[in-house]
Amino acid sequence: MKLPRENVYTCQVCHKFFVTVDVDDGVTPFMTECKEAGCKGGAHSSFYPTGPRPPRIPAPTYEWYKPDAAEMASLSGGVRQHVEQGGLLLRARTDREPVYHRAKAV
Repeated sequence: MKLPRENVYTCQVCHKFFVTVDVDDGVTPFMTECKEAGCKGGAHSSFYPTGPRPPRIPAPTYEWYKPDAAEMASLSGGVRQHVEQGGLLLRARTDREPVYHRAKAV
């Protein structure tokens, strides 16, 4: 069974969460800003659970992606350096095919 690389980020202030999926290979942060309107809290990663998504967790609404050359040219210093070192950026979910967890060796 192929499982997409989904992650759940939980806010340390409002305790709400949002779900992400990777659409490119790369590095994602452990902490990011909360996506709840009006909240300024930091959200922490669940470290990419490998089982099927529980019914209480909704489908991803954000995706981690590698920017194209045009977008790279517009990035500021720290963000640009993050991407040049293999980091991904976050955006609203599109219809891009997700990256899947690799099968575990037996």
